[in-house]
Amino acid sequence: MREYLPDRQFMEFTMHELGLAMNVREIVEGAARENGAATIKEVNIVVGEFSSVAIDALEFAMDVVKRDSMFQDAKINIKSTKTILLCSECGKETIMEDFVFKCGSCGGSSVKIISGDRMYVDSIDIG
Repeated sequence: MREYLPDRQFMEFTMHELGLAMNVREIVEGAARENGAATIKEVNIVVGEFSSVAIDALEFAMDVVKRDSMFQDAKINIKSTKTILLCSECGKETIMEDFVFKCGSCGGSSVKIISGDRMYVDSIDIG
């Protein structure tokens, strides 16, 4: 019988997202304890498309870390957001297209990311 090794690239992504999921667990359980809650019903997470987080791997990792926790039955909602750039040449905010640092309005290259480069817990529904 031939042995198949897991795809190393996917393992690395999963390990990254597993660490993030563990941090989410700490945040969520900490907030629930601070508010005297025994259970957590729903967790809403926002993932920016430029945050280096693979949503499918994060979903898998969240399923793993919520086992035997106060939010094991909670619904996990993960929302992806676009990356927004601010142009210093024309002053407009535009959505980053194809991961190119260029203003979508004037074509200028003097832009900075103002959102879409982070992952965060947006809200928690406790019970």
